[in-house]
Order: sequence, then C-alpha cells, then structure tokens
Amino acid sequence: MSRSKGIIIKQERVFDYRITSNGNDAGFGSSEDEVKFNKRWQFKLRFPVIIKPGFKMAMGLEYFKEEYHFEGFPENDYPFYQSLEDKPLRSIGTSFYLVKPFIGNRYLLMRIGAKFNGDEGLGNLIDSDKLRISVAPLFGWKKNPYTSYAFGFAYSYDFGRQRVYPVFSYNHTFNNRLGLESIIPLEVKLRYSLSEKNIFYASTEFNGANYNIQLDDPGFPEGQDYYLRKSEIRFVLTYEREIHDWLWFSLESGLRSNITFELVDGPTRNANTVIDNTFNSAFLLNASIFIVPPRKLLD
Repeated sequence: MSRSKGIIIKQERVFDYRITSNGNDAGFGSSEDEVKFNKRWQFKLRFPVIIKPGFKMAMGLEYFKEEYHFEGFPENDYPFYQSLEDKPLRSIGTSFYLVKPFIGNRYLLMRIGAKFNGDEGLGNLIDSDKLRISVAPLFGWKKNPYTSYAFGFAYSYDFGRQRVYPVFSYNHTFNNRLGLESIIPLEVKLRYSLSEKNIFYASTEFNGANYNIQLDDPGFPEGQDYYLRKSEIRFVLTYEREIHDWLWFSLESGLRSNITFELVDGPTRNANTVIDNTFNSAFLLNASIFIVPPRKLLD
C-alpha cells in the first residue's frame, strides 16, 4: 500500500455538462444551462498526536472550495445559478482518527469529524447552523499480513443528508503488485504497484455534502437559509508518482455522474425540496501534490 499522506493540495475540474432545474413551487421557476466547468480546490493536513503500542491518534485539518461557472452567465438570471456563480461553496473542518489494537489481531478504528459548510466567506462560515458532524466506528480483524477487514457504521452527510448506514472495510494484497482497498459503500479501489515509486489505481467512489446557501433575489424571503444536498459517483483512474522520498504527485481522470443535487428549505431529512436539479455525466481531471513520511522514519 502507498504511504499515508500527511499534506495534500489538490485541484480538480469537471468539464462542460448540462444542468436542468425544476422548481417544485411556481415561485421558484425552472431553467437550464450549460456548466462550463466546476472547479474544486482542496487542502488537507494530517499529523500524529499520540503514538503508543496500545493506542494511536491522528488529527486532520481540511479546507475545501467549490465553484460553478455557467455558460449563460450573466444573461441567464435564474436565481439559483446566479447564486452559485457568485458565491463559492466552502467547507472547513477537522477530524480525529483513533486506532486501538486488542489481543488476537483485533482493533477498533474510529473517525470523528466536524465541518462548517456554506456559501459564506471564512469570516462568517464558523456558525453553529453550518456545522456538520460525522462519526464512524469500525471493529476489525487483521487476518494475516496481507488481509484485514472491519465492520461498523457511519453517521455522516456522504449521501447529501444526515444518515446512519452500515460500513464494511476489506483490504487484501494479492501479491507484491496487486491489491484491493475498500470502504463499502463509499469506495472500492484496485491498486497496481508498477514499482515502489509508481502506483496505479482504478476506483469507484461515492461522495456527497450538504451546504447552507442563500439565494440573492427579491423573489425569495430575505435572510432565508436553504440547504444544498449533493451526492455523486465517480469512476476514475489514478497515477501516483514519487518525486522525492517524501514528495509525490498524482494525476486522476474519469467520469462523474450526479445522483442528488437538490435545494431544500430546511436542515432536517424530511425538508421540502424547493429546486430539483439533474446533470449529465461529465469528464473530470485533477492533479495533486502530497507529502508522505520518509522511508527512514518508517524504518
């Protein structure tokens, strides 16, 4: 397996796809347009906090920004598109990763995260209304040096709304080149190591988010918060290459297919859908650079 990533800087673009929006109330209307591109920036930092034989804990920090640019802007004055064009979606948060081994190759994994998601600037983003909490405990077994699996559950916004769902993790190394890494239902990744410095992945990934947003239009209630629920599935090929012992870069391309992209009028699971949106599948391309622990530190 590749070494753990300590710092990641990533930029991604999803290119040229159609959006169709249907308001579920006459006051919200309907429209369609072409998204020229969807641009995403991400910065992640993860570092150890406690390293002991019987317990390990790491902490992570993350900043994410997403922008939509429309072909018809500014002529297409549909409020939803105007708001997305003018206000990038942002997320800032932290996570804690806990590992507790037990006798007999058993272990407990837990991830606890907190993020603030919205279309505000950083100064106004830290607000309790924009807080999203996630928790995922898993109990696992390391069957042998090449195989491990774990069972548990997750509470998160990975499906665009608050949801509790079962999680199964399975990792297996078939030989010194080929391996499988999975966290079902979120990711299945086939790994091929051409060499110690060149790794290829073929992946199916599912991810989502939930954002507070406001629509800047006289036709909507002033100060009304809406909530954007989004989820997508991605089929991607990834190439990772070592630049230096501790410095790597990655190139990734593939297809992104939208599952959910809806605007609702409240934070609860049963909130009313105000605008329902559909997308065509689209081509994505991203590049990242990341820092890993040097080999001498691992040895």
